[in-house]
Amino acid sequence: MQLTGLPIDTVTWIAALAAVLITVLYILKLRKKSVEIPFSPLWSQVMTTKSRRTDWWRRLKRLFSWFLHLLIAALLAAAMLGPHFDDEVIDERHVLILVDNSASMNATDVTGGHDRFDVARSKAREVLETIGGDDRVMVVMFNNRVQPLGPFVDDSSLIDAALREQRATANPTDLEQALSFAADSLRDRQPAELIIITDGASITDDTAFDIDLGEHTRVRHLKVGESSENLAITAFNARRYPSNRLDHEVFVEVRSFYDRPVEASLELRGNDRLIDTQPLSLEPGEIHRQFYPGQAVSGERLEARVRLVTEDARNVFPLDNRAYATVPPPQRLSVQLVSRGNLYVEGSLILNNHLDIEHVHPDDYDPNAEFDVTIFDGVGFEAPASGHLLYIDPPEEFSPFPISSRDDEPIITDVRSDHPLLRWVTLRDLNISSSKTFTLEAGDDPVASSFGQPIIAARDREGRRTVAIGFDVRNSDFPLRVAFPVFLLNVIDYFADDDTELMRTFPTGETWSIPVDYGIDSAQVVTPDGARLPAAVHHGAALFYGETPGFYELITDQGTTVVAANLADPQESDIQPRSIELADADVADDISDLLFDRRQLWILLLAIALVLLFVEWLTYNRRWTV
Repeated sequence: MQLTGLPIDTVTWIAALAAVLITVLYILKLRKKSVEIPFSPLWSQVMTTKSRRTDWWRRLKRLFSWFLHLLIAALLAAAMLGPHFDDEVIDERHVLILVDNSASMNATDVTGGHDRFDVARSKAREVLETIGGDDRVMVVMFNNRVQPLGPFVDDSSLIDAALREQRATANPTDLEQALSFAADSLRDRQPAELIIITDGASITDDTAFDIDLGEHTRVRHLKVGESSENLAITAFNARRYPSNRLDHEVFVEVRSFYDRPVEASLELRGNDRLIDTQPLSLEPGEIHRQFYPGQAVSGERLEARVRLVTEDARNVFPLDNRAYATVPPPQRLSVQLVSRGNLYVEGSLILNNHLDIEHVHPDDYDPNAEFDVTIFDGVGFEAPASGHLLYIDPPEEFSPFPISSRDDEPIITDVRSDHPLLRWVTLRDLNISSSKTFTLEAGDDPVASSFGQPIIAARDREGRRTVAIGFDVRNSDFPLRVAFPVFLLNVIDYFADDDTELMRTFPTGETWSIPVDYGIDSAQVVTPDGARLPAAVHHGAALFYGETPGFYELITDQGTTVVAANLADPQESDIQPRSIELADADVADDISDLLFDRRQLWILLLAIALVLLFVEWLTYNRRWTV
């Protein structure tokens, strides 16, 4: 027998004091008050006769009452000792339950629940039901974020209500982050039990996590999931053609996670209208990539759907069967070219058919006119209040970058090849008769330099982008090269904050940065399920954390922007359940020795004492023991 209540010495003193007090009260109870009655000799004779017959029974009844009170006191003292059987775990434990609610937990290949997360939640509640009164428990949801449902508590019912409300997300999994959180939480709370309820879909076959969870922490992995078969859309987007900024193409990637050949169909829809359907024959593990050229449907909401056709195969993970994308609308920019005449520049701009170009003679320049882009060709004026700026051979007074010197026949030695201005452009062996060099400030980009002296520079500040070329292009062989019109088109794309890469599609489980106009200080996001949520705006971008695949609308004072979100994570689409391995600890796969019912004997002892107290009250009031 184990005793977990008050110390034995303390209980002994309390019991002894109670016994003395009960005995004193019992003796006081036996004292009788002397009362004179008429004709006492007769009554004395009667009472003497009766006393001979009942003395022994009266003494026994009174001793019974005294014994009953002592027994009640003994039971209360025993309850204060907190007795437990020897085979019970009575030490205080800290139980941390990690429940995976990442994207793969949406798989429906389970029995006993709607999906894997439903089963995982049931297992967590099963553990909560066996938490003892001396235990402390915490439940933590994890995907690529860690979300505790509360601190360590001794009442599991406080957590159960919050656990019932949890749902699986479309976020990827970061198990290592969750284990690091567990290590930090249990470091000073030993002994501890760490219970991880997950399918382990994010674990590779050779992954062994090297995390110190504490010497007295037992780790258990309750694995959920039964199947690894899945058909997934792992990439979907639309992009603009480099050669034709008004036309687009759509890209879809479908991956098979079956260990046998399967048949499927791939659908492409635009604004809920069927555009194309193609049959697919996929080998085990095959990745199929499909391009849809010439999709000039700007502004449309595109949706790709893959459907399994093989009759004897199951697709148990519906979350990645659909993917979403938006076709970015073409941006027509208004450009004013302030120049005395430069056919090289004018001819290159004409190649871009989404520009509205206005040639402005320097004598007619109006700084109050509003254009998206202003190009100063060899002239200098006060910059307009809005729009981006390109300076070609700027005069010293109006140069956006201070002019440090003039270099004759400069040789370009350093270039920022990763800068958007130099996409598909090489400046090697460029011949220049003379060029100004610039002095740059912090944050300015030296795009091309001659022995460390910038001659092409760029700046991006407070919603305005500025590019300066330190030489007159007509005094170089730059216009005679194919690179020159490409460079000017890159400048326009840089000003438009636009490129030919994949656009306007974001992965779930990340904070998205959606460009907005400078000056916008508030925004709202309408989620795929219709909820309207605020979005933080910082430095020309709206920041929003998205967790659901589908279309989102960003609403600002300037209008509405539609973006799409997809799971697009092959690691999450690979739903094969896997076991957790730790470098320095064993991981059990069951909780048979964790689940137990603590038999609180003190409650039973207290109940018996209450029953005896009722018996004593009943016998006393019935005058049976008086």
